[in-house]
Amino acid sequence: MRARKTLAIICYTVSAAACLAAGAVSLMAMREKISCAYGFWLFVPIWIGAFWFLTFFNALSREKRGKKVKYIVKKSVTKTLSALVNVLSILLLCFWVYLYIFKVMPAAADKNSDPLKNTAASISITENI
Repeated sequence: MRARKTLAIICYTVSAAACLAAGAVSLMAMREKISCAYGFWLFVPIWIGAFWFLTFFNALSREKRGKKVKYIVKKSVTKTLSALVNVLSILLLCFWVYLYIFKVMPAAADKNSDPLKNTAASISITENI
């Protein structure tokens, strides 16, 4: 029983640390210390790992015996810690949606509509005529 509780706490600690690492990667991508594409490719496996370890925490913190559920870690603590990491994970996903809409898409649109490229293309077409 004690080993199970210790393992549950280790899984939660790893999950929380992974969420913080995913947040740090997201922040670096927003501040353009790393590219958004590289940041996203780093974020996804870290975020999946955080979710995975949170699932382990939830499975280890309660024990089912028939219809009864016995909590290894207190019920209120289990639900609070689980909700905290879940909310942080959802906020990180929303942040990446924001980053994609307001940073990546406008940058891609700017590359496609460069006025100098359009001017150069129109000059070369008129010169050939």
